[in-house]
Order: sequence, then C-alpha cells, then structure tokens
Amino acid sequence: MARHDLPESLFRQYNLRASLDNQDGAVAQAVEEYPAESLLREPEAQLVEHFTERFRVDAPVLTEGAISVAAEESQVDVSQDFDRAIYDRGRPSYVPGIEVTYYVPFTGDHNLFKFAPSTHDFNPPRADVVGQELHFRYKRAGADVATTKVDFERELAKVRQYLGWMSNETTMYNSSLPPKIRSRVADRRARLERTNAEMQSLGIPLRRVQTPAPPPAASVRAAGKPPSPVTPNYDVALSFAGENRAYVERVAEAIKEAGVNVFYDRFETATLWGKNLVDHLANIYQHRSRFVVMFISKFYVEKAFPTHERQHAQARALVAKEEYILPARFDDTEVPGLAPTVAYADLRNLSPEQLAQLILSKVGGKR
Repeated sequence: MARHDLPESLFRQYNLRASLDNQDGAVAQAVEEYPAESLLREPEAQLVEHFTERFRVDAPVLTEGAISVAAEESQVDVSQDFDRAIYDRGRPSYVPGIEVTYYVPFTGDHNLFKFAPSTHDFNPPRADVVGQELHFRYKRAGADVATTKVDFERELAKVRQYLGWMSNETTMYNSSLPPKIRSRVADRRARLERTNAEMQSLGIPLRRVQTPAPPPAASVRAAGKPPSPVTPNYDVALSFAGENRAYVERVAEAIKEAGVNVFYDRFETATLWGKNLVDHLANIYQHRSRFVVMFISKFYVEKAFPTHERQHAQARALVAKEEYILPARFDDTEVPGLAPTVAYADLRNLSPEQLAQLILSKVGGKR
C-alpha cells in the first residue's frame, strides 16, 4: 500500500503523561469553585466520589467479539512495488485490486487514541478512528485477501499492547485522584470554617449570600450524565500571532459587538496589567473558555506565546467531550498535535466579518 493510502498512526499526537499532570490543576480549580455552602454541607465521601468520576480517565476497551470485515474493488498504486518493472516510480501506477477493511468497535473516549502512553515504541499501530470503531484498511493488487488478515492481526495486537500500557497509566492516575481530592476538599473546608468563625466573632449580623447549589453528585450519576464543567469566563478565546493581528482584531470587534464574551488581548489591557501572563493565559486557554479559535499561520507556530496558548488548549482537548479548538487557517502550516483531518475555516476565502458570523453560529449553537 502506498504511504498516502495508509491509515492514521494512533497514539502519537499528544503526551498522555503531560496531559494527566495538567489535570491536577483542573481538579484544584474545580474544588475551589464548588459552591461553598455545598462543600461544607455535603459528606466528604460524596464530594470525593463526585470529583473522581468527573476527572477520571479510562483507556478505551476493544469489543473484539463484534469485529467485522468488508471488501470492495479498488485501484491500487504499485509504484513502490520493486518486484514490478515500472519506469517512473515517482508517479503513481495503478492496477486493479481490492481494498479490505476490518472494523473493530470499542467503548470509551475515541480521543484517547491520539495520546502516547509513557511506554511506547517508535512504530505505533495504524487505523482510522471513525466514531466508535477502528477501521484497519488494506489494499492489495489482484484479489489476495488472505494476506490482509495477517497484517490486520499484527496491527490489532499492537493496539492491544498500547491500550494495555495506557490502561496501566490511567489506572495509576485514577487511583491517585481520591486522596488528592480529599486533601483539597479538606483544605478548602478548613479555610471556609476558619473564615466563618472569624466572621461570627465580629459580633455583626451576617448577610447570607445566596449561591445556586449544583445537583448532588449521586443524582447526576443516577441520570447517567457527566457532572457539569466549571462555567468559563469567555465564550471564545482568540489565539494568534501578532503578524495576523489586523485580521483578528476585526473578528474580535465583530463578535464583541454581537454580545459574545471574547478574550482578545487588546480588550483586556487593564486586566492583563501586572499579571503573570504565563499562568494567566494558561488558565484562560485551558479552563476559562468554551471555545478557542486558533488562527494558524507560519508565524503562529514560531512564536512563544501562541505555542503556550496552543499547548494548554490541546491539554483541554483531552477531557473535552465535544469540539473545543476551532482551527482557522491563513496558510497550510502544520501545527504540532493538530490532526490534519480536523475541519477548519479557510481564511484565504473568508473575510473577518464572515468568520465572525461562523463563530457566532458556533457559540449560539452551544448555549
């Protein structure tokens, strides 16, 4: 099979260990932002279970009892078959053949097939992730079906091996969650109780501040729904290189005028003044936005701050249950960790105002 016909390489886009480490900050923030009255009132065991279920990560599990296969006629490129007499191997040379696809269902988060476990080799397995299935595709000249099964079984064995490595790592991470969460809950409770005691000692009637309590963790689990994420500050954050500011600023102004809460640095001059920008921007692009629009260009991948923003947005993608990064391209520059199959907006064919309308449609559709 020619290289351009090969399925995607699995387990190679992101670093699993780094992403799990980044989760510690998300756990800490979630505990800090949990309504104070609920944190003091609810049993510790229920809180620990609530946050553990919210932040646990489980490796996908193959449903091997439901594997199926299909074959269809195809034109096969044999230009790299050195057993054939071909004059110009720099150009495709097609002959009649077949394409055989093996379908392997799985349960769990399909995004985890993008992450490399700490234990891995330099030849990861290949398959296309389509919904909740892995598709293993093989093209052969003529009608040689039998050899595809040998190749499939070899690749499937590698997938099992990688998932085993991933399962070991995620199991260790999941087991570390309850004590970490218990400690953070206890720390915040102690601070809240100390503050309440000091307020009582003032001898002045206290005003009760009403905050909406979240549904109890048990009822959320009973309904089969994941806990609600922390409410972000921004509907959308814009990540870009300074060389593309003129275009991005028109987008920012258009969506702000439409009432969208957008993070754009020039709208935040006073807020950013004196901040540690490394920490502040990490928080915005990983935790405080519903979407991140990534303005991709050759400048974008070269600059330090856009790289910093991108890495934290990609860490959020590990736990996001739906699209989070919205790529918008000025050119075809490759972005580390961004799959080429992710749909993008082509800015070569869109005005800033047209892109703003796309963003408004996206934000409006998720409210």
